[in-house]
Amino acid sequence: MALSDFNPIDPETLECPYPFYAELHAEAPVYQAPELGVAIVSSYDLLQEVVHDPETYSSAMAVGSAALPGRAKAEPDEEIVELRRTFGRASVPTLLAADPPYHRRYRSLVDKALAPRRIMGMESYVREIVTELIDAFIDEGRVNFTKQFADELPMAVIADQIGVPRSELKEFKRRADFAIGGLERKIAPDEERAILKAGIELQEFFLERAEERRRNPQDDILTTLATAALETDDGSRPLNDAEILSILQQLQVAGKETTAHLIGSAMLLLVENPSQLAAVQADPSLIGNMAEEALRVESPVRALFRTTTRPVTLGGVELDAGTPLMLLYAAANRDECTFADAAQFDVSRENAPRHVAFSAGPHYCIGAALARLEIRVAFEEVLSRMTSFHLDPAYPTPSHVPSFILRGLNDLHITFDRT
Repeated sequence: MALSDFNPIDPETLECPYPFYAELHAEAPVYQAPELGVAIVSSYDLLQEVVHDPETYSSAMAVGSAALPGRAKAEPDEEIVELRRTFGRASVPTLLAADPPYHRRYRSLVDKALAPRRIMGMESYVREIVTELIDAFIDEGRVNFTKQFADELPMAVIADQIGVPRSELKEFKRRADFAIGGLERKIAPDEERAILKAGIELQEFFLERAEERRRNPQDDILTTLATAALETDDGSRPLNDAEILSILQQLQVAGKETTAHLIGSAMLLLVENPSQLAAVQADPSLIGNMAEEALRVESPVRALFRTTTRPVTLGGVELDAGTPLMLLYAAANRDECTFADAAQFDVSRENAPRHVAFSAGPHYCIGAALARLEIRVAFEEVLSRMTSFHLDPAYPTPSHVPSFILRGLNDLHITFDRT
């Protein structure tokens, strides 16, 4: 097939995008996609060039999901307009949508809360959560791995880090799942209205907890943000509500959604590749590299965006100033020029950690260390307590969330034996 035969947002392409990625590499590593109105960057080296040059390729100017096809086109009613306005109070550029030096100022605040030493100290706590989750289903011999495990672990961790009491975790998860529910898919007005209301409720929850943390500081991310002093050109000042909400909402998606997707995808890769599963179970020291390889093969963040700030030539393609770019991380991670036999899942692959699933450059994922910890501990416990994994024949073949931004499974029903 030629590139012109693919529609990047067609459901079939989203479910199995790998032939599209291969054709991008062969025909046009920088591809002007008429369906999306963006230039798709798919090669590993060119993507690295873009993410390391924020002066030429801006995150602050980048298009977002609302500007791309797939969103509801109907004229919104007055209630939805007002709900969008209220929810949009968190749409200030902080982490993902900020360029240096402003990006660095915000990031330095969160870096303190997610410092490697602090993350290392969380291992026993993460293991307790993993153990509790496994205990809840291990006697059954079957589980919806995404819903009962992969989704639950990062949600519990990020909820703790932003100050959600365990007694309120179930309600927080309900709101958070619903608020994220419209991400990158077409939604009807009634559903958008409900999603926006859930999102606003979550924002109010965050602001109430932030005020509590100012009065009673804790050892968590929310306290860091609520009591932080942001350096500006005019001196330092506290973060305002919009900035706190912006950062928390990004951490919520990055800390929960992407980690959950990767844990589910990694489990499916192991089920589909019994020899690789056997290798990891025989040598648990491979779990760390297995996680890196899973991040490469099934990158949970499929794509993000930049915009050119000046006329530039990228990969031999001339781009005007103001050209929106889709950085296709998932395709770059399957670039044969960097990863030999890129379609193969190989838990012993030596250069697996070179993947760009966490991006690179100034916008390298701020939660990468926490995600790696959760994934490693999750599979250390799962693979030590269970074996003989198979897809549950009582359920359909696993399918993926229909998103051109995120990559993850809707459900993963598996059977297993206790060890």
